[in-house]
Amino acid sequence: MPLAKLDSRTLLRLTGSDKKDFLQNLVSNDLTPLSSEQVIYAALLTPQGKFLHDFIITERKDAVYLDCASDRKDDLIKRLTLYKLRADVAIEDVTDQSELYAFFGDATVPADLSIGQAEQREGCILYRDPRHEDLGFRIIGRKDSDWHGDFKNFETVDESSYLQHRLSLGIPEGGSDIVPEKNFLLEMNFEELNGVSFSKGCYVGQELTARTKHRAKIKKRLFSFTYDGTLSPGDSIRLEDREIATVSAFSAPHGLALTRLDGWQKLQSGHSSLEPAGLILIKPDYVILPEAED
Repeated sequence: MPLAKLDSRTLLRLTGSDKKDFLQNLVSNDLTPLSSEQVIYAALLTPQGKFLHDFIITERKDAVYLDCASDRKDDLIKRLTLYKLRADVAIEDVTDQSELYAFFGDATVPADLSIGQAEQREGCILYRDPRHEDLGFRIIGRKDSDWHGDFKNFETVDESSYLQHRLSLGIPEGGSDIVPEKNFLLEMNFEELNGVSFSKGCYVGQELTARTKHRAKIKKRLFSFTYDGTLSPGDSIRLEDREIATVSAFSAPHGLALTRLDGWQKLQSGHSSLEPAGLILIKPDYVILPEAED
């Protein structure tokens, strides 16, 4: 099983007596199940329901940890601090004390864990990614601990190999694939990726997210694609001279594109002249569309 160090990810630590209530009132998912044995995937939204940040939340002893995008950690800390007010919460970047790894691929798994389940080990937390079972496992390890010994027989690979694996599954990650303050949560497949609760009550951006869900107002979804050429985020994918998708992420040959559902329906009806030529647009297996739209 490949083992990749996730240098693109940062670990924030929250401590204080109000840490869980503080997050519960802010993020898109219900933190009630969060424990040393269960991790949660969630997002922070604008009051208008637009995406800002996503993260995987873990708990160990008296602290809660956010696995988030390194290149946007300062903005996340700033926004959490603005909401903190008088709450007993301390927020700090502990990446200098910890390291993040991902296990993925078809091989003997390092633990018998279901999706989202965690195992506390000496010097590290091992958990199965809460978004999708095929993403594999993650490890949060202390740099001052010899936790690597349990995994010395795994193949070490570059983080780009994990990126290819994630994109091939059609799974986005904030900081690289989701545009802050532009995309809505359900467009980016957060419901199927276990990142949003519709029963927890209020959180920032909850009203619009719930309205979008219950009024079936989703007109775009994030799909995957394959292509052998060169593309950049923001590039158009066209069908008969009409834009039906916009590239969100690409690392040849796999990519993600925000796709108009009416355009996808037209493509499914037998029209195949996509531009750029040779690009294949794919609905990820985990994405669920209304029967009339699939």
